[in-house]
Amino acid sequence: MTVLSTRALNRATLARQLLLDRSGLGPLDAVARLGGLQAQEPQEPYVGLHARLRAFDPAELSALLVDRQVVRTHLMRRTVHLVTADDVLAWRGRHEAMLRQRVLGVYRTELADVDLEELAEAGRRVMADGRPRTMAEVAAELAGRWPGPGKRALGEMVVAALIPMVQLPPRGLWRQKGGVRNLPLAAWLGRDIAPPPVAGGADPAGEALVLRYLAAYGPAASADLRAWCGLAGLPAAVAAVRDGLITFRDERGRLL
Repeated sequence: MTVLSTRALNRATLARQLLLDRSGLGPLDAVARLGGLQAQEPQEPYVGLHARLRAFDPAELSALLVDRQVVRTHLMRRTVHLVTADDVLAWRGRHEAMLRQRVLGVYRTELADVDLEELAEAGRRVMADGRPRTMAEVAAELAGRWPGPGKRALGEMVVAALIPMVQLPPRGLWRQKGGVRNLPLAAWLGRDIAPPPVAGGADPAGEALVLRYLAAYGPAASADLRAWCGLAGLPAAVAAVRDGLITFRDERGRLL
């Protein structure tokens, strides 16, 4: 099996990330090609695309946000990412369990006595009127039913995990400031997200995620994949696509 030197692996990853030579892709295709862009800071995606694309105009990315072709949402590792509408609809259900566990990792004690399904249903009722809300506003409308956990714990669980949400413009527009106002993804995009896989069943979303990750970051180890998306339950998806992959080893002996 071919062993890739650290330098060769570095070059391969930079090339797949469009960081060796600027690409002629447009911003929508670039966001899709990269599997999304880190967007905790609203202006980060603009810097990322400027470094990668030959003729990047920040106004084009702002227009994609306004036109609902890309969205800002909690996704990989429970951090805010900029992803295409098609990708978030395909992937959000696959991230559901991880998002819940990540929020519980912070607020497990506060939320110990809260039925999360009941909280999710209450959150959906709050958001059913179609009015965008901040996390604090969502939590305030739920705190009467659940006064114990505190508004921060309730708000983060509902907005970042239980209900697939999008952060609406002007948040994330070029050189514009705007607080985070949330709306359910399905309401913003007019389409439903794909459901999470059934335990023990086929995992087409997971398999697609593996291939998209490798296309954007490979060659890579399974541990690298987990570190990127935060999902632990992907071994079956990796095994399902394994026969179609080329394998290497790195200098530490890891299978890539």
